[in-house]
Amino acid sequence: MSPRLFFTTLFSALGAAGIVIFGSDAIEANVEPTISTEAKPMPVTVEQFELETTYSASTRFLGIVEAASDSNIGFEVAGVLSALDAKEGDFVTTGQLLGRLDIRQQSAALALAKAQEKEVAAQLELAKLNLQRVDSLLAQSLISQREADDARLTVEATQARLETTQASVRNAEIVIEKSELRAPFDGVVSKRITEPGSIVGPNVPIVRLVSVGEREAHVGISPKFANMAVIGESYALFVEGKALSARLRSVGADVDPQTLTVLAVLTLPKDQSVRVGQTVALEFEERVNETGGWLPITALLEGDKGLWTVLVTKENAAGEVITARESVEIVYSEGERVFVRGTVADETNVVASGMQRLSPGSPVDIVPSIRVVN
Repeated sequence: MSPRLFFTTLFSALGAAGIVIFGSDAIEANVEPTISTEAKPMPVTVEQFELETTYSASTRFLGIVEAASDSNIGFEVAGVLSALDAKEGDFVTTGQLLGRLDIRQQSAALALAKAQEKEVAAQLELAKLNLQRVDSLLAQSLISQREADDARLTVEATQARLETTQASVRNAEIVIEKSELRAPFDGVVSKRITEPGSIVGPNVPIVRLVSVGEREAHVGISPKFANMAVIGESYALFVEGKALSARLRSVGADVDPQTLTVLAVLTLPKDQSVRVGQTVALEFEERVNETGGWLPITALLEGDKGLWTVLVTKENAAGEVITARESVEIVYSEGERVFVRGTVADETNVVASGMQRLSPGSPVDIVPSIRVVN
């Protein structure tokens, strides 16, 4: 080997060795500061898990507020609607006139019936006078029995005709009476359905009348709770978030084929201002036999196979408080908390929130929870 080649090779080898040594020192210097020799405990708040054998589950069913009486009312006879005094929003009392039909034809029919009544009444009076004369002649044997019978039957026939005309008069009077629409109960006119000038038939709706005072909640509930409900008992009813105590008046005997629910009717307190058509929620409380406990939903992280993960705190051999993983299953949820069952022991402290920052075995420092008061 030539001296030049020898020195070239030697310097190359020394340079490569220097690069390796320098690179190793740099990596070691970069890693060394990131390795923590002593992890600081993470401050956490905890909830004590208390094992229970039952829990209370609430179930709500939606319904609607209705008036005790809510009717579309109309005439019982046909005619032309000549006037409708009731206006939407008007308060009316029982028997108050709301509207009327054109009764000119009915008035003419009544006048004709009364004239016929007078005519037949006069004919009856004449027939009775004739019968008196016939009876007198018969007593003197001046006429035959047949003539006397004819006179008597004439009186009876005329009497029947008079009763017929009297019935016609009464019928015409009833038609005129029924040509007036009157309020069947105290209430508020909710809607005018037909306007004056319209030709209406029997039972055609003219106005919608809603009673004042008592209100009812009509709620469809499941057959299960229909069997549990007790008529006369009070139940929690929520109207726009406000809780009311309503008395159960009735429970239907059949299941609605469309909604698969049973109709429950509850009477609302009279001192509560609720309006017809408002949505309500009926709440039932049920005790369920199940062993488990309540936890805040923030204490759970989704795990595998439908299970959830929680972190509990315990002391290690060195007396430090660290975390450990446990698995639970959600049985029932209620707002911001859940009832769970799983491997968490009774009276165990469970990390209430911030699990994403921790892992099993992490040292923690338990701090009191801070409750925000609005």
